[in-house]
Amino acid sequence: MRKLAFLAAAFLAAPAFAASEAASETPMLETLFPTTPPPGTEPRPFKLPAIETYKLKNGVAVTLAAYGTAPKATIRVVVRAGNINDGDKPWISDLAADMMQEGAGGMTGAQLDMAAAAMGGDLTIGVGLDETFANIDVLGENAEEALALIADVLQRPAFPETEFAKNKQNMLRELSVQRSEPQPLANNAFIDLIYPDHPYAAAQLPRTEKIEAMTLEDVKAYHSANFGGARTHVYVVGRFDRKAVKKAVANEFGAWTEGPGPLIMPPGAARPAQVALVDRPGAVQSTIRLGKRVPPLDGTLELEAADTILGGYFSSRITRNIREDKGYTYSPNSAVSAEYRAAYWRQNADITTEATGPALVEIMKEIRGLQNAPPSAAELEGIQNYMNGIYVIGLASRQGMTGQIAFANLHELGLNYLENYVSLVQGLTPEAVQLAAKNSLDIDEMSLVVVGDLAKVRPQIEKLPEFAGRLPPRQ
Repeated sequence: MRKLAFLAAAFLAAPAFAASEAASETPMLETLFPTTPPPGTEPRPFKLPAIETYKLKNGVAVTLAAYGTAPKATIRVVVRAGNINDGDKPWISDLAADMMQEGAGGMTGAQLDMAAAAMGGDLTIGVGLDETFANIDVLGENAEEALALIADVLQRPAFPETEFAKNKQNMLRELSVQRSEPQPLANNAFIDLIYPDHPYAAAQLPRTEKIEAMTLEDVKAYHSANFGGARTHVYVVGRFDRKAVKKAVANEFGAWTEGPGPLIMPPGAARPAQVALVDRPGAVQSTIRLGKRVPPLDGTLELEAADTILGGYFSSRITRNIREDKGYTYSPNSAVSAEYRAAYWRQNADITTEATGPALVEIMKEIRGLQNAPPSAAELEGIQNYMNGIYVIGLASRQGMTGQIAFANLHELGLNYLENYVSLVQGLTPEAVQLAAKNSLDIDEMSLVVVGDLAKVRPQIEKLPEFAGRLPPRQ
């Protein structure tokens, strides 16, 4: 720092250089203040930590991994029961998870929180479309005690009647808020097109009366029918006493009723490509969702790379085009989203109302551009570096490692997928990425959702031949 300050002062105090002298100094300035970054090195092979996986007699799967240097352990217990198991009561799984945190094993909700805090952690329970998961990050010496706490919450919830009305009211309030916001409205309409007549779609924005009709007995019945050993996977990652943890897992989860295996119910075909419109008179932005079903995850990464090029990171083609160059939107993005044995690609954006049509034109132009010509070697190299960098950084923490192992297990990718990810990315070719875009991102098969001021937006969409014929009748 002092050297740089001295150099800056010297340059400011010196007289103007003659042209020839300035030219001679250019190499020195480039050396001191380079304008281009140094070339990256070849990614090193990634090695997973030693991972032990086994099953208890009642079907509970267990994965243990010694990882990191801090004396802490991340514990995640995943139960293969989520919104897919809601049946005719959408969000019953979410309400059950909320109620499970209100007391278990003879403790109140407040006592559960205090017990977790005493171990140096915070117990959380979340629900996804396919799973319910309980997480806690504690000092390694408290791993056995944390396992006992999670076992109580998952196996022996109290479901106190005094807390039920409050939790149901909170859920109704959350639903009301989501129904007032354009993004959830757009997501709801899009998922209904992608996963029609399936619990994945029903779980987006359920009807208010469905939640109002739920009872505490419904919650208890849901838990009894869906939670058990055969659907459960215990993950412990970090620094802990392996022998003691294995004993604790057996003691706390070994006597749990086996119960049914996971519900396997992949969505049927998507609805025919169409345009869905949701009117918000006076809206200054249009919230769009453009996308389609794509093949389920299979361990290949060409489509992920194509998505990253198009809209999957801040310097992607679509982002540069409609954000940096045109100023139509602030933060567009795209992603491949995966459920169990199902997946879709989607471009998201909140676009200035007057630019809705032009922005869609540019998005489609970028998709076709990748389909018609492979990315340059330099662009692909940048994408490979980004994908591998994000991946390795994500695995630097116990939580990230746990999440990736659980992700690979849900999607039946195998642990080799995690270990080979970096080399798979490095092995991508421009032509393979182009082919993935061509095979999986056919614009003629894409559905479009627009939430906005339809008086201003619909005329713009009517001018786009790709979507004009798919518009719903005017109301």
